[in-house]
Amino acid sequence: MADPKGRARRAGLITGAIALGVGAAAAAGAAGTRAFLRRERRRPDPYKNEEYGMRRGRSIGPVASFDGTLLNVEEIGTGPTVVLSHGFSLNSTIWHHQMRELSSEIRMVMYDHRGHGYSGLPPSDDWSLDALAQDLEAVIRDASNREPVIVVGHSMGGMTLLRYCEMYPDAIGARVRGLVMVDTTSADVMGGLLPALARRVQAAVEGVEEIAMRALQGRTDNVDRLRARANNLVYLGTRLMGFGHDPSPTQVAFIEKLLSDVPSSVWFKLIPTMLGMDVSRALDAIDVPTLVIAGEKDKLTPLAAAQRIADGVPGADLVVLPDTGHIPMLERADEFNALLRRFVARVTIADASR
Repeated sequence: MADPKGRARRAGLITGAIALGVGAAAAAGAAGTRAFLRRERRRPDPYKNEEYGMRRGRSIGPVASFDGTLLNVEEIGTGPTVVLSHGFSLNSTIWHHQMRELSSEIRMVMYDHRGHGYSGLPPSDDWSLDALAQDLEAVIRDASNREPVIVVGHSMGGMTLLRYCEMYPDAIGARVRGLVMVDTTSADVMGGLLPALARRVQAAVEGVEEIAMRALQGRTDNVDRLRARANNLVYLGTRLMGFGHDPSPTQVAFIEKLLSDVPSSVWFKLIPTMLGMDVSRALDAIDVPTLVIAGEKDKLTPLAAAQRIADGVPGADLVVLPDTGHIPMLERADEFNALLRRFVARVTIADASR
């Protein structure tokens, strides 16, 4: 079980890192930031006419989870069922290109995590990884039509999927016939994120983390106002941390909006959950086809994290997408869709021969 004090220390570390990042950006000069963003938004953009955030499936929810949390669940397409679990501070509209381009051959079930998108807040105030895994179980139970499914987990959705494998081992191979892990990790969320700076910040804030987090949680309305006013910095941070070398400004702006739509109160509940998690025990027990997809330039869950998962799951395949950041289903949609299409076909053929 994760150490609560350890979670608090790491949460304080994130808080300190954010503060340092904002301070550094401010020191760089607001005028320089604005000039950079003007140049950025004038770049050629093949996705400038995409209506991101508008594409939705047909509602098959709300689905009630174990504690009464109402989850927004949608479906689109026909064919084998694939459940899509999005990452932290995103929502189900992140699967824009998959909904549009794969619906003629795959039935996709998308849901919003608790506190995200159109899903409700948990009446139990439970934001643990166990709760997220039980949400996934509720979605699979209600949306699978009693048929086997493939589950795709991106970032926090991948962590949720690994915890699901720990909590529901009998489902793996029975109801769940294949897994796709996308830019995620099984442990050590901070392992690749500026480790030298992280150690210094942790030393600096040692002993005050819980106080800082409680103070921030009590003033989330102020934090939300600050985030709204700092939209240029949010865009810049999203572009630098979330994408590869030459991202679409329209896609960056879409992710910036998704990040801004989730209240700070949800951030402060879920960040300690992710920092404190370790689901590496699930890896060697997974005995279904598994595909691990990683962006070569992912700064949030670096390539080493994907390699650990691929090495730990017997027979897993690892595919690294060149010059790609943390969100390959958006940034490299064609390549991602081809990988998912082939994987679904492989699992479906294997099922037919059972």
